[in-house]
Amino acid sequence: MNFPSSWPQGCPPDDAEAADGQLFRVAKSYPPTAEDFMSHEELGKKSTGPQCLRVGLSLFRTLDDAEHLTQLFPKLGQYVMRGQLQPCHGVLKLTPSNRHPTHTTWWPYEGVDRAEPFSLAVSP
Repeated sequence: MNFPSSWPQGCPPDDAEAADGQLFRVAKSYPPTAEDFMSHEELGKKSTGPQCLRVGLSLFRTLDDAEHLTQLFPKLGQYVMRGQLQPCHGVLKLTPSNRHPTHTTWWPYEGVDRAEPFSLAVSP
């Protein structure tokens, strides 16, 4: 399993671990569209963050953190999706922020159906 060759050198980081377990993602629509599972880089969003984080997807390890994000930034979406990720989906690294201690970056393998392991956890 490979990652896109267009990703920055050293991305994902060496200390990322095989995806494994329940995680949460905020989505704008239900059922989610492909756009709900695109990185900032893929969406063309400008960011001052590290390039490697721009190609990954933001997930949360707790439902509370994901719901908090919907309250802070409603434009990101109001649906919270619950996913059961496995090593075949890619790798993860805890990348916490002050507001979201369980923020995790997911770097999916090339060709992975990103929405497939997710189902609705919370709707508006």
